[in-house]
Amino acid sequence: MAEDIISFHNKTRNTKHEVQTCLLILYLISPSKPRTITFMFLKTLNITNFRNYSHLTFHFKNQITVLIGDNAQGKSNFLEAIYFLASSKSPKADKDEELIKQADEFLRIEGEIEMDSKQEKTSLEIAMQMVEGRLKKKVKVNGIARRVGDYVSNLAVVLFAPEDVNLVTGSPSLRRNHLDQLLSQIDREYKKSLTHYENVVSRKNRILKAINEGIAGTDQLMYWSNQQAMSGEIISRKRKEFFKFINLMERKFGDYKFDYAQSVINTERLKEYQGREVAAMNSLIGPHRDDFLFTFNNKDLAKYGSRGEQRTSVLDLKIAEVSFAETILGTRPVLLLDDIFSELDEDHRQHVVDLSKLQQTVIATVEFDKFLKDALKGAELHAVKNGGVGVFS
Repeated sequence: MAEDIISFHNKTRNTKHEVQTCLLILYLISPSKPRTITFMFLKTLNITNFRNYSHLTFHFKNQITVLIGDNAQGKSNFLEAIYFLASSKSPKADKDEELIKQADEFLRIEGEIEMDSKQEKTSLEIAMQMVEGRLKKKVKVNGIARRVGDYVSNLAVVLFAPEDVNLVTGSPSLRRNHLDQLLSQIDREYKKSLTHYENVVSRKNRILKAINEGIAGTDQLMYWSNQQAMSGEIISRKRKEFFKFINLMERKFGDYKFDYAQSVINTERLKEYQGREVAAMNSLIGPHRDDFLFTFNNKDLAKYGSRGEQRTSVLDLKIAEVSFAETILGTRPVLLLDDIFSELDEDHRQHVVDLSKLQQTVIATVEFDKFLKDALKGAELHAVKNGGVGVFS
């Protein structure tokens, strides 16, 4: 059936989006069909002046790597470095400057990736340096400088950390940022559209302010509104595809759903809102106003969910993100688990362990108890202390 879809694409010259949608549907309606699982494998990681690491060279040997150590020793920073290498963004820092080791002015992270189904390897490098008080970021693929939009998706990761439960109860901007970081990693068109959209909205807001103050006319809005609608519609479409996919997946822990609350954008609606936007001096509709809700049996978990239900819904989301990334990329992303086992009950712990065996997984934990010792036999164990990584004994 997949070959028929590709043949149909070749004959009719359908867009990449249409073929991708067909493949998503094919994946969803054939869950029991045996398939070969392939995954990305990060072979080496070189860290220089990142957080509390001065310099570290690490070679991954096993599919599962476990980092064991007390709090504030560098376990989470190690995972964050991998995330940063993949996406050029930090899942935690408000500003990139915060990532540079204190008293230093530059950082560099390098990695070598290979697909388990292929022989070729890809080297990635991301570097930042303070120059005359300004931060400059550069990325390279196989030693060749790239734009960030062309850099992402060479390595994809999904991170699950205890603070992710805040996605349920936190602000809409927290959820939007999480969604953007995931989709930007695996879809270059999404990343480019998002960057363009954010630049357009910023410029349009300045024009709205100028109109409000009487120093510009509304005729200056047409170009920027059209640009906003063009890139905004791409972002909205891809977000809708994501939520359609994850809500059609088989649920492991109950009827958890993720309701996309879209702020619809098109040229007609922008015209309708033009007067209100001028008065507010701000863009009032579009993807930057989107949100999504976590629900269980049609119950809004932010308002009525227990802490356990909220935590389980986030776990369900992370499982779905891994599957979605695999469907888009054709290979499973690297899974990063940051000290989550102490937050989970026995059934959920076992499910996460089973999930960790389906791709390369890097686990950070304070305690390596009997359950983990038995469940993760054969995993590569390392001790983390004061920004250093050694053999665990």
